Amino acid sequence: MKKIAIIADWMTTMGGAEKVLQVWSDFFPSAEFFTTVHIEDAIEFSKKHIVHASYLNILPKKIKKRHQILFPFLPMAIESLDLRGFDVVISSASFVAKGVITDESAIHICYCHTPTRYFWDEWQYFLKEGLNIPSWLSFFKFLFPPLFTRFRQWDFIASQRPDVYIGNSEYVIDRIRKYYKRDAMLLRPPVEYKKFSQGILAQKGDFYIACGRIIPYKKFDLLVRSFQKMPEKKLKIAGKGPDFEKIKNLAKGFSNIEILGFVPEDELIALLGSAQAFLFPQNEDAGIAPMEALCTGTPCIALQKGGSIGIINEQNGVFFKEQTEKSLMQAIDEFEKKQSYFLSNRNNISCAMKQYSEENFINNFLNILENSQKTKKLIEKTNDI
Repeated sequence: MKKIAIIADWMTTMGGAEKVLQVWSDFFPSAEFFTTVHIEDAIEFSKKHIVHASYLNILPKKIKKRHQILFPFLPMAIESLDLRGFDVVISSASFVAKGVITDESAIHICYCHTPTRYFWDEWQYFLKEGLNIPSWLSFFKFLFPPLFTRFRQWDFIASQRPDVYIGNSEYVIDRIRKYYKRDAMLLRPPVEYKKFSQGILAQKGDFYIACGRIIPYKKFDLLVRSFQKMPEKKLKIAGKGPDFEKIKNLAKGFSNIEILGFVPEDELIALLGSAQAFLFPQNEDAGIAPMEALCTGTPCIALQKGGSIGIINEQNGVFFKEQTEKSLMQAIDEFEKKQSYFLSNRNNISCAMKQYSEENFINNFLNILENSQKTKKLIEKTNDI
C-alpha cells in the first residue's frame, strides 16, 4: 500500500479549510498529517491519525492559537517536515502547505484555498487590521512590509512545487493564475448537506443571521452598524473570535441586535433554517457558511465579490456591490421585495446544494486526479486513490 501524506498550514482551530481536511481524514484513514503547529484538542479528527508537527509545536498553546504572528517562521517550518517515503502528498493551502519538499518520485496535489493574502493583493489590509496580533506587538508592524517582500519571493517559488493545482472557486483559480502563473481545476469545498438540509424543517422567523469567526475582515461591524439604522429589523450574529467583545460592545443598547457567541451546531442549523436570510458581507475565497445556509433553504444576501459569485444567484439570493451600510441596506430592501419568491423556492434552494455534498466532493476530487495528465502516473502507482 502506498503512503499518503496530507499537509495543512496549521491545525489549531476548526474552520472551512479544516472541514476539507476532515473529509480527507475519513476517506484516507491511513494517511498521516503534517503541519506547522497543532492543537489536538481543537481538531477532533486528528486524534485518529499520526500527526507530525514542526519544531514550532513546542510553543505555548496561546501562541499557536495566534498562528498569524508566526508567519515569518512558517515557511522554514513547513520545509523542515520530513516527507521521505510518501508517494502521494495532498496539501490544503492558504499559506505555506504548498511549500513542503517531497520525494522526487512523489505526486503533490495542492487544494488551494487562496494564494497567500498576506503577501499579495491584500497585504496592506492585513498590515492595518487583519493580523491577529497582541496590541503590544503593533509597534513592530513597520518591520512587516520588508518581510512581505522577502516572503513574496518564497511564496512564488513554493507555489511551483505542487504537480497539480485545484482551486476552491473561480475567483481563486484566477488568483492562482495571476500570482503563481499556474493553471488550476475547479472543485468547491464540501458541505455537510445531509446534516444542514435538516434545517429546512425549521419554521421561518423574523430575523436575519450571520455567523463565523469574529475577526475584522468578516465585517460583522458593518452588519451591526447597518441594523442600528434599521431598528424594525432583527439581527442575530453567532460565533466567537478576537473581535467578539468589540462587536458585542458595538451592539450594546440596540435591542434588535443579538450577539449570540458560540452556538452548538444543531442549534445553529435550526437558526439558519428559521432566518429570513443569511448575511455574508465579506470577500471570501469560497465561503462554506453561505453554502450551509443555502442547504437549509435560507437565501443569502452577499457581497458581490469573491467565491460567493459562483454560488449565489437570483434564484437563491441578492448581491450588494460595496461594503457600505447604504449598499447593504438597499440589498435588504431588494430581498424583502422578493421574499415570497424565495420562500416558495425553499426546497429548490436546498436541493441545489446537494451537488456540493461531502460524497460528491470526494468523487469529484478523484475524477480530477484521474483526468489530469499530470497524475496519470499517480493512478498507476497507488490503489489508495
